[in-house]
Amino acid sequence: MNNVLINACGIKSLGGINVLESSIKNIKKNSNVQILVSDRELEKRLSSGGINNIVVEQKPRFTHPFLLLFVNKDLRDWVNSFDATIHFGNFGFKTKTKDIVFIQNILPYSNRSVSLKNLLLRYFINKSIKFSSIAVVQNEHVIDYLPPKFRSKVISIGKISQTNINTSRGKGIIAISNTLPYKNIDFIENVMNNISETLNEECKLTLITEKNRDMSSSKVTYISSLSSNQVKAELKKHSIYFHASSVETLCLPIFEAQENGLMVVAPNLDYALNAVHEKKYLYKYQDSSNAINSIHSAVKDLNKINSLTINVYSESWKEILK
Repeated sequence: MNNVLINACGIKSLGGINVLESSIKNIKKNSNVQILVSDRELEKRLSSGGINNIVVEQKPRFTHPFLLLFVNKDLRDWVNSFDATIHFGNFGFKTKTKDIVFIQNILPYSNRSVSLKNLLLRYFINKSIKFSSIAVVQNEHVIDYLPPKFRSKVISIGKISQTNINTSRGKGIIAISNTLPYKNIDFIENVMNNISETLNEECKLTLITEKNRDMSSSKVTYISSLSSNQVKAELKKHSIYFHASSVETLCLPIFEAQENGLMVVAPNLDYALNAVHEKKYLYKYQDSSNAINSIHSAVKDLNKINSLTINVYSESWKEILK
């Protein structure tokens, strides 16, 4: 087995951490793994999940693309001793061996969110792809966002398969979102508040978000600060998952919702077309009337079915780490 360093410096979001934990388990099937992080809280989270061999180097995020210039010789030699380094979090630093860049955020390449921050991120991601041996993505649709000159380096580790599952016994509609503009949380709230006027009281409406809200003025139940297991438990209390983002790399919540027997209502964009098996309930992006009609169709069909065919996501690092 080869020796692999996972560079996880800068990863903080719950989604990024979930992807990291899952990938570490998959990579360990083929390689001896050690992990470099820049945050003590991430070290604690990984350790509590049974992941060891972690080295902490607390450096500011702006140094991460050039990290080896800011560390001592012993650490620099240690990094360069591995057969390969996998850089999570979209960009990394150049080593003397094999560099693999794992692209987990395509927002910097999307015309739906143009900002100075995203322009800088795109620069550093492009720079990292340029010096890397391989650029890894989770889904084929991500490749279309990347500059054509780099596409020969890009490999998708994601595998989509199908299975049948019993529909959820829960009643209601649930969404997971945050206040980032591309997540369209205002659209989600508008649709949920409108549909609350036509659904019976047994159909609960839940939004998992960190957004502050005066809950007394809405029929939507707002929940925050949930662990991954608590999110899964909450999904099972519902029958329909509602999504509205303009862009996604993997969209793990859609896969999780399907695996828990929920119908998915999402915009008919590339990520949903890839993630959802039953495309009947996909709606025109940002069209609230179309979204409401799709939810009503899903609610009506729930009374007729006992099982769903769903897409299941898995990933394989074997070919990349040969």
